[in-house]
Amino acid sequence: MTLAGTAAEQLVDLRRRRGALRLEHQHVVRWRRLVRDRLELAVAAAAPPQTPGACPDVRAALGPAAADVPAAAELAAAVRGALPIAEVHELPRLRDLDTRLARYEMRLEDALRDLTDQYIDQLAQDVAEGGVDALRGPARA
Repeated sequence: MTLAGTAAEQLVDLRRRRGALRLEHQHVVRWRRLVRDRLELAVAAAAPPQTPGACPDVRAALGPAAADVPAAAELAAAVRGALPIAEVHELPRLRDLDTRLARYEMRLEDALRDLTDQYIDQLAQDVAEGGVDALRGPARA
């Protein structure tokens, strides 16, 4: 195996690993968003926000434009569903999940940053050793 072949294989491996880290990061970000949304729903079950359009000053300021605001019961049914009021007891567990996901997300970001640095270093080394033509190798496939 040639030195150029080894460098190209290293680039392919670094790209593959970087892609896996990026995909995992996307999944973790989505899970965190879901957990935070669940947290918000748990809080809202115990302490719902004020109903939109309930303030007379706001209704007066908007006039007819406030006519299509959803009713309180409609909003509550949409977000509460079958959630019991006891949902507030889930807050510590949900916060713990979010904290653990946040730590994992940070580790993924660090690993992705490190791997990206390795990839760039390898590219720079390939260019230094083989010129610009090294960028046309199999690692770009």
